[in-house]
Amino acid sequence: MFSDPTAEGYSGRGYQAESLTEEEDDTSGPSDHGSGEGVSVAATSLLGFLSSPSGNYSPSPGGPFSALTPSMWPQDILAKIAQTEDSEGQPEFRYDEFGFRVEEEDAAEPMSNKLLSTPLTEDPQNRLKWQAYLEFTHNHEVGDLTWDKIEATLQKSEKLNQLVMSGIPHSMREQLWLRLSGALQKKVGSETSYKDIVKASSDDNSLTAKQIEKDLLRTMPSNACFSDKGSTGIPRLRRILRGLAWLYPDIGYCQGTGMIAACLLLFMEEEEAFWMMCAIVEDLVPASYFSSSLIGVQADQRVLRQLIVSYLPKLDGVLKEHDIELSLITLHWFLTAFASVVHIKLLLRLWDLFFYEGSIILFKITLGMLKMKEEELCELENSAAIFNALSDIPGDIQDVDELIEMAMQTSGSLTDVVLEAHRRKHLAYLMADQGQIINPDTTATNLPKQDLQADYSLESHKQDHENFVNVSRNRRRRAKALLDFERHDDDELGFRKNDIITIISQKDEHCWVGELNGLRGWFPAKFVELLDERSKLYTTAGDDQVTEAITDLVRGTLCPALKMIFDHGLRQPSILGRTCHPWLFIEEAAQREVEKDFDSVYSRLVLCKTYRLDEDGKVLTPEELLYRAVQSVNMTHDTAHACMDVKFRSWICYGLNEQVLHLWLEALCSCDPAVEKWYHSWSFLRSPGWVQIKCELRLLSKFSFNLSQDWELPNKKEAAPTKYGEEHQIQKYGEVTQNQVAKKNNGAHKKKMKFHGPEPAGKRNQKGLMRRVEKCAPLKDTSSMFMKCCQVQTHYMKKVDRCRDLPTRKQQRQCRRALRGEKPSGRSMRLNRE
Repeated sequence: MFSDPTAEGYSGRGYQAESLTEEEDDTSGPSDHGSGEGVSVAATSLLGFLSSPSGNYSPSPGGPFSALTPSMWPQDILAKIAQTEDSEGQPEFRYDEFGFRVEEEDAAEPMSNKLLSTPLTEDPQNRLKWQAYLEFTHNHEVGDLTWDKIEATLQKSEKLNQLVMSGIPHSMREQLWLRLSGALQKKVGSETSYKDIVKASSDDNSLTAKQIEKDLLRTMPSNACFSDKGSTGIPRLRRILRGLAWLYPDIGYCQGTGMIAACLLLFMEEEEAFWMMCAIVEDLVPASYFSSSLIGVQADQRVLRQLIVSYLPKLDGVLKEHDIELSLITLHWFLTAFASVVHIKLLLRLWDLFFYEGSIILFKITLGMLKMKEEELCELENSAAIFNALSDIPGDIQDVDELIEMAMQTSGSLTDVVLEAHRRKHLAYLMADQGQIINPDTTATNLPKQDLQADYSLESHKQDHENFVNVSRNRRRRAKALLDFERHDDDELGFRKNDIITIISQKDEHCWVGELNGLRGWFPAKFVELLDERSKLYTTAGDDQVTEAITDLVRGTLCPALKMIFDHGLRQPSILGRTCHPWLFIEEAAQREVEKDFDSVYSRLVLCKTYRLDEDGKVLTPEELLYRAVQSVNMTHDTAHACMDVKFRSWICYGLNEQVLHLWLEALCSCDPAVEKWYHSWSFLRSPGWVQIKCELRLLSKFSFNLSQDWELPNKKEAAPTKYGEEHQIQKYGEVTQNQVAKKNNGAHKKKMKFHGPEPAGKRNQKGLMRRVEKCAPLKDTSSMFMKCCQVQTHYMKKVDRCRDLPTRKQQRQCRRALRGEKPSGRSMRLNRE
């Protein structure tokens, strides 16, 4: 095939009488035998009559090594067998048609293994069907049909499917496997020849070459072609594995490929076996099936477990009851395509289907095996017995036709579309679990590495909402008491000097709500001093109020990166001039999230807007907070005519402040109607990769941010400060509207300012509506009672406003006394009734 005698040990199709040693392997050249493309399909030899070079020993029909390709015949063993037959002696070992060593008298026992006792034979009728199919399908000329006239790829059809199900004649397997799998097409279309690949991968000192060398004799030790260094298959297997490692550097060497390649070498030549391996790696199994992480085959194990729930519910119950991890058994089945677990005669029929249908047959055959033994497994009560029985299933299969029939009955409805959907889902979780392998080491050596390492496990997603609640509680500010404050009413909070109080609400500048020793109430703001706990908590950076460096990191680095993710795959508007921006998608997704429970969410948002109840950390969920953030950004930025890019960056800052950005990403990507409307199917937000980004963003929830939402907005004009006398009068006698103060300070109106009547001094007039609403706080767990309480308190404050409208101070006092339940005058009672 190749004329260059220095082909780095690559031997073409020809056979060499003497076995190659490791040194001779690298210098011997190919022989002149072709690959069989010009051989007539009808003239292909039957078992035991394959041609061999003159002067070499050949196996007897149906005898040892008769099913092997001629170049793999071990001449030394065949010579010993021939001498033993001439002398009528007994051979040292017995071998089957495939070169595997068998025990003495195994085939003679009546109850011995059926597969060992039945010789491999070809059905003449089946062979004639295949010849007729190839003749009528591919022979368009008069004359004998040769393999080189048949196309490199056989198109799938119902007739071809029936023929493959019935089995491929063994003498045709090499040529049909090449065409069914697409390997011949790869060989013809490859720009790099196998000869060049062998040359490029001939380095003996590489780490991969050393790993391969260790496993060569352990791949198939019971077969005469791979039992020692002088065996015919060892140098071929070495070159194939080195070539695969060189051609696929991201995969390298995997033991599973060694087992498959060794089995292929038994039935086809070296170069054809190499291209068959390429077809398996690239087309027949998913990506990363043979990588160092084995992530592809691990995902298939999760898919198999999910399919068992659907197709074998009884067995699923047994596995769950005894807590058996099935992947410990079946992973090796998939990794070697059953080459290491079933008898070689079964393997040939299974590979006929595997090369035709692809990796879906691995699931069907596995489900068929489990179905055949399901009743026996359900009767077992011991976990160890069940585990051993599962491990022994492939070795117990005797009838391959029964296995295939059972597989098709059990999982005949399984399609590639369903399988691919399951694979994408489980592969996404596995990629997230193993994503931490590629993360660079953090340089923050003074921080706990385990806390800065993203958690990609499935369990971490279940804890997100619980952690969100905990974070909301822990981010409350604290204050130190400057003076003693004695408690007189139930809604007050008493404390001693130097007590540390947790701040719940700072809505009123004079009267705050706090918590101490499990008690909650209001207290004068001037009696405490806020503690500066910045950099005492777990954080590596300040915020934009301390240094603008964090603003540059957030708005200049993080926000553009997230913007690129949201821009990827965004559908372009069909109408010319219409804008398309991720902010529009965020608005719609947030709206859809709250529409699921619109009535209750709307009521709570109204209360939060009116009374700032979200400061208690008990009202808004992450989805509701997302809607509130979008509305808040629109409200503040629309008045300043800010663009959507600025809105997007401010929204990111809002999420960082609330430590909920990762949950917002999950909510947006889980809103299927909005995502499908705004993004293409190939976009990032519609791919499983967003799960890994969510895990990365979860790290930011460990930091306390205090970023300004309006940082990019123009500064507002500040009102002129009030004079000291006016401020003192306001605090002493009552309220003055902001418009009146502004007009007074600007000199627009010189008229005398009107004040409401002075309210009685004391704590009860300090502070109206906020104090009243705080009384409803214990009822927040019951939304209906909480809403009713708030309505009652609001109605009460309306009555207070009516009292202020009375003309004299005496009437105002009587009205307020009546509202407080004190002895009212008759006029006050009439006013209340009115």
